[in-house]
Amino acid sequence: MNQKTKLRSCIKDKDGWWASKFSGPLANRFLEPICEIPWLTPNQLTLTSLFIGFIACAYFFKGDLVSLVIGGILVQLSFIVDCMDGQFARYSKKFSAMGAWLDRISDRIKDFAYFFSLAFGFFKMHPDHFEYGITPLVNFISNFISPEQYFSIDPLIHVITMQSLEIASWIVFPVAMIAMFTVFLIDYYVNQDMKFPIRNPEEQSDKDSVVSLPGAQQRGNPFLGFLKPILKFGLQVYKAIPILRFNIGEQALLITIFCLLNSVFSLLCFFAVLGSFYVIYWPFAKYFGFTELK
Repeated sequence: MNQKTKLRSCIKDKDGWWASKFSGPLANRFLEPICEIPWLTPNQLTLTSLFIGFIACAYFFKGDLVSLVIGGILVQLSFIVDCMDGQFARYSKKFSAMGAWLDRISDRIKDFAYFFSLAFGFFKMHPDHFEYGITPLVNFISNFISPEQYFSIDPLIHVITMQSLEIASWIVFPVAMIAMFTVFLIDYYVNQDMKFPIRNPEEQSDKDSVVSLPGAQQRGNPFLGFLKPILKFGLQVYKAIPILRFNIGEQALLITIFCLLNSVFSLLCFFAVLGSFYVIYWPFAKYFGFTELK
């Protein structure tokens, strides 16, 4: 087996959507010129990813559009290098308990650092209060056109992008804290391999990715009858919109997208709301079998 073939085989078969489609394959290409360096270790790549993440945070602390764009790009680079450490461990057979621990811990450190630095940079740019519209589009548009040009646009656009709420800037910190908490809790749910009971596992069908509830239970418990369509809809959305799956790669991609749109508060709200939904939804979905089969 030649080097390239061996490297390609080190890409995870099952990974998050963004890691499978973009970051993982790109990380594999980045490994090609360095995979035979004798002193290189997976832990060094993990620490390099952490260091790049800290550089991204240094830009996030500034809070301006250019810094957010640079920071968002660095978040992607940090995640690509984060994909490299696991691939290199499989390629070089350099596995260790310390490496697995360091990989998990560095991811959580980056989560905290990203959210805190984004919130701090936003507060720095808006020390008292800020105007917040129905969508973040106006924040993006305002970087490129003057107020006079904006008000010359069709009035319907004003309704869609209007800045209608005046919000005290300190609110960004509790929103960021909720976003961080949900990300940490989801990591505990999923990535830490928490053993969660599944209701009636013998009912699971190999032909269906959803576990059906026994008919007697559905008829006898109105709560389950109400819950089932919600869980089924959540699973359909999960399958249909990969970026909402909230794996670490999708989280990094969302951070980058919102930073490019100069929409830090929208980013934090999105993470807080979507993360809170998953924190509540996931245990029910797991228990009743409304999850994709591994």
